Amino acid sequence: MKKYIPILLLSFILSGCSLSSSDEATSSTSEVYTPSTNQESLNQTASSVQHLESEENEAMTNLSIKVGNQNFNATFTDNATSRAFKDKLPMTLDMDELNGNEKFFYLPEELPTNTERIGAIQNGDLMLYGTDCLVLFYKSFSTSYSYSRIARVDDPSGLAQALGHRGVVITFELNE
Repeated sequence: MKKYIPILLLSFILSGCSLSSSDEATSSTSEVYTPSTNQESLNQTASSVQHLESEENEAMTNLSIKVGNQNFNATFTDNATSRAFKDKLPMTLDMDELNGNEKFFYLPEELPTNTERIGAIQNGDLMLYGTDCLVLFYKSFSTSYSYSRIARVDDPSGLAQALGHRGVVITFELNE
């Protein structure tokens, strides 16, 4: 969708320019078309589009995952599961270890799901298993299980070391 916004805006501006040109032919009091005026409009439109895209990215990249004294930033997936999870933040959880590749915690309330067969788990994936099991993965591997995506750690280097091999307290909160 983001790719089409600039195209739609440019089309709108260009169609406005062509209407202006036809109006010039019918009216002697019409403004004279100048390339610099059109260029200024295009620059303002491009600036507006960049600002909107920046706000979208900022709105999605606002999860902080704190493990001890280490902080990991994550990007939310845009779906009902992640929005419901976001509404419950901040939260601090004592997450248990499982299989040497993940930490999990059963939430007290169910979240809406967008379940899909993931195929491959990536280091730094934050997902929901079922309707209430929050899982933070710290190793990559193949899987046949289905999950609902919530977020992905932007830079998972050091995540496995921070989480360790036992249960760990993790704080999830929105970046301000």
